Amino acid sequence: MNAQLWALAVAGVVVLAAACLEAFRSRRARKRALGAVAAPAADPYILYFTGDGCTVCRTHQEPALAKLGAVRIDRVDAIADRTLADRFHVYTLPTTVVMSPEGRALHVNYGYTTAPKLERQLAEARGSAMQAATA
Repeated sequence: MNAQLWALAVAGVVVLAAACLEAFRSRRARKRALGAVAAPAADPYILYFTGDGCTVCRTHQEPALAKLGAVRIDRVDAIADRTLADRFHVYTLPTTVVMSPEGRALHVNYGYTTAPKLERQLAEARGSAMQAATA
């Protein structure tokens, strides 16, 4: 009986340690993602919501994002960072959000989005940023 109690106590400690580690990782990822959204940028950028099990993300969306060239892309794990994903109503992966340099969402694309469409949205975001700067 005494050995069973020790085994149960050890199992409890292991589960507690795993839960603490996951909470720490989630909090750190959330701070990084929220910092990326809140930090002002020089140019429009993209928030890219993805997940480990998203095949379309790997086979279609990531190659499309790679075609964009020199644009800031902040990758967000939508499963690990549910708070940020909920903020943009992300229920479909992949989801891309074109953000203004000030951190405002300009375009939200649910599902796969082509490189030409993202380029048009980024160009539009750059144009609106230029108009705001001259006004």
